[in-house]
Amino acid sequence: MEKLDIVVVNLTRSHERRTAMRALLDPLGLPYRFFDAIDGRAKPHPLFSRFDPLKSEMRHGYILTPGELGCYASHYLLWEQCVAEDKPLLIFEDDVTLNDNFLSAYEVACDKIEKYGVIRFSRHKRRRWVRIESLSKGLDIIRLKIGPHGTSCYAVSPGAAKQLIETANVWFEPVDCHLDRFWRHGIYCYNIAPPPVIHAAQTVEKSEIWGGTARDEPSSRFRFRRKVYRIYDKTLRFMCNVRYFGRWRRMPK
Repeated sequence: MEKLDIVVVNLTRSHERRTAMRALLDPLGLPYRFFDAIDGRAKPHPLFSRFDPLKSEMRHGYILTPGELGCYASHYLLWEQCVAEDKPLLIFEDDVTLNDNFLSAYEVACDKIEKYGVIRFSRHKRRRWVRIESLSKGLDIIRLKIGPHGTSCYAVSPGAAKQLIETANVWFEPVDCHLDRFWRHGIYCYNIAPPPVIHAAQTVEKSEIWGGTARDEPSSRFRFRRKVYRIYDKTLRFMCNVRYFGRWRRMPK
């Protein structure tokens, strides 16, 4: 069983968060390292050329913020690193807390990551689910009907990272939405349950991505086209999920 390299995405100017993550991870006795996140608000990065603002507005009604672009670039670079080194990664963002089952979940992910490609350790939204595999110590691998949003913590294999890269030639949505788009890249939304990592609630003012500014109301342009895109996406998602029709469970509160 190959150990997962743990990487924490952190802006170099976010000293308090780096200190908090050290306090969180040091007691676990697992090696980890920090990845200097791309600061989209500081200066443009060459990867930002992949962003298509028109497509973003057409598909979602908004344009990504510099913070969202920096977040996307940071995860994209780690996917490239995962492929180049041919080693799976456990990627953390720096605004999380851990549940008591984290170490057990870590061992599960080490053993199962090549089988599942991406295993989410957290979820920002409750989604319908189906149990895929029952594990020891009260843990399950579940598949979510709809993506859970968020990139707070997830394990990724080199093969899955390659698929994520190959389907991210054009950026038009936040990186977590790309991760959720399983009908495009073929990497389904597998989650460890109960979730071992919890995203720490962040206000707009405290968010590094939002930088104190909330997103504007969706653009009124391309409204009909966006409806067509949503129907198209929902149809493809349904086709990928049809084998579990009638088996989805409601996630408890």
